[in-house]
Amino acid sequence: MKEPVISVIMPVYRTEALLPRCMDALLGQDFTDFELIAVDDGSPDNSGALLDEYAARDGRVRVIHRENGGLSAARNSGIEAARGAYLAFVDSDDWVEPTFLSAMFEALTEEGADIAACGYVNDEGEKHRVYTVDRRVTFGSKEGLERMCYNDGYYVTAWDKLYKRELFDGVRYPEGKLFEDTATTFYLTDKAEKIVLATGLGYHYVVNPESITNGKWNPGKLDYIGAAEKMASYIEEKYPDLKPACDRKRLHAAFSTLMQLVNSGVRDKAVEKDLIGRVKKLRRGVFFDKKAPKRDKAAILSLAAGFPVFAAVWKVYRNHIK
Repeated sequence: MKEPVISVIMPVYRTEALLPRCMDALLGQDFTDFELIAVDDGSPDNSGALLDEYAARDGRVRVIHRENGGLSAARNSGIEAARGAYLAFVDSDDWVEPTFLSAMFEALTEEGADIAACGYVNDEGEKHRVYTVDRRVTFGSKEGLERMCYNDGYYVTAWDKLYKRELFDGVRYPEGKLFEDTATTFYLTDKAEKIVLATGLGYHYVVNPESITNGKWNPGKLDYIGAAEKMASYIEEKYPDLKPACDRKRLHAAFSTLMQLVNSGVRDKAVEKDLIGRVKKLRRGVFFDKKAPKRDKAAILSLAAGFPVFAAVWKVYRNHIK
């Protein structure tokens, strides 16, 4: 049996209602030489049966049924089973444009790159925020790491990229942890000699307010602090001149976690104290860093006025961007 060029890995857990949209979009790609590895992660709904129906109709679909182990474990199962020379990841509650694969594959092969990233949009109800470039951009691994620290056009997310499979040699997603992308994508980026940003929109990330990372407060959200520190420490050790970028990543993790506390309406004084302490250690350097986003500096100023002020300002800002 001929091996496919691309393996698309899609973990599936309790997304029965949205799964057909994702599957139909993937199977309707204008690039057809791919396999879709759908990993049923012990889903308690009808998702597994739906996947089997698609597999019976389309030979490109391969279904893995496994006990629930979480997103990282499901992705890792897909990586182990993949036969393609390139890997892509899709979340089953999201959906993609017909050119999702072709645009990245074309950019990657024409530029001789190891990773291609596509434009994407955050879909939150009727509101949409688009992240894309109007011209193709290439850069090396060091710049890619710096861009990830500043959220500058190239992000830690797994699902907006096409990777050469060999980048995953010795690299897997950390199982049992949230924010697994933050803890993994920097390794893949550092192993890449060239990265390319493809033009156009490829991926639709559907913001689910009830998801693990967006829903009610839980201690697992603190995994972002550990993942960001792992990423920042690795980069800083290898590229000491990127320390300002690494400190910005650390600060972003602290602020992001504080913002999740605000969103949930929870007041956890011990967590607040720890996170605010992290901000205080980093705020001066980030505030005077010309590459740091203005939003960071506004957050620093509002938190200096006290947590209630910070919470109020964040709520106004969040309603504005929505």
